[in-house]
Amino acid sequence: MGKILRILAITGLASLLVFASVGCTAAALSSIKASPSTVSLAANATQQLTITASYTKGATKIVTATSTYKSSNEKIATVTTGGLVKGIAPGSATITVSYKEGTVTKTIMVPVTVK
Repeated sequence: MGKILRILAITGLASLLVFASVGCTAAALSSIKASPSTVSLAANATQQLTITASYTKGATKIVTATSTYKSSNEKIATVTTGGLVKGIAPGSATITVSYKEGTVTKTIMVPVTVK
């Protein structure tokens, strides 16, 4: 009886693996977008970015907290690890936003103007 159960378990697992590899592909990360897509603010003002990931099968997910951010010029605008942009002094900067899922990384640029 034990051998029969082991054979059934192995057969069931093999069927599951075949099903998973044949017609059940996971949605892959296809792009990210920022909202707002451009930032204009006064010195000492802040603007929260919201980052949305889009997937090949049409799903979307908010990934603001797990994205990474970098300002091209911290004398003009800074950005926190949570995507909060702060105007420092008049001028222009770019916030580079990256989101990595598995082996796929998507990056976008958000222009910032501080008045």
